[in-house]
Amino acid sequence: MRIPSTDTGAEPHSIQTVPRIWTPANVLTAFRIVLTLPFLYLVKQGLFSLALLVFFTASLTDFLDGFVARRFNQQSALGRFLDPLADKLLTTATYIVMAIPHPGFPSIPVWLAFSVVIRDVVILIGSLLIYLITRFKGFTPTLLGKVNTFVELGLIVWFLVFNTTGAFIYLLPGMYAVVMVSILGSGLEYLIEGVFILVKHRSSTRTRAG
Repeated sequence: MRIPSTDTGAEPHSIQTVPRIWTPANVLTAFRIVLTLPFLYLVKQGLFSLALLVFFTASLTDFLDGFVARRFNQQSALGRFLDPLADKLLTTATYIVMAIPHPGFPSIPVWLAFSVVIRDVVILIGSLLIYLITRFKGFTPTLLGKVNTFVELGLIVWFLVFNTTGAFIYLLPGMYAVVMVSILGSGLEYLIEGVFILVKHRSSTRTRAG
């Protein structure tokens, strides 16, 4: 007996996979944002040892999220947005709160905190202006920008370690200088990148017009 064919000649439906938004890498980045709040609270309460533990954990996620994203191919548009946002929130909030005087605990220099905040604000405004002029969206951290984030986070870790233990405090002025050089160097690099984007946009506009 011949069994009638059920094949209609139609192509089998392909299964479409939806990209995962909350990958482990993105969860680590979001965790860094969340840790900003308990860190600020602990500093306000004068619990600097616990604040150091929380901040060190947050800083560690800055390395881990990038490593996980590259190792397991989890790069995503959300990750490219969240990672610099997490860095900016953590560093800006931390430098502001650590520059405020605390009873029985030193503060970082106000001029250093001001420099950290102003650099981030200028980069943010510059990126917005470039987008409004050119519609360019491919902003990525530069090499010096990554170095700057590393030294800014590192300074806070060692500042808390030195002042909690009372050891090696004499090293801090030199570390302040390193952070300042990093701020200036990375800021200059971002400025050059911004000018390059504007020049390229102007050249392409002239080419189309011609």
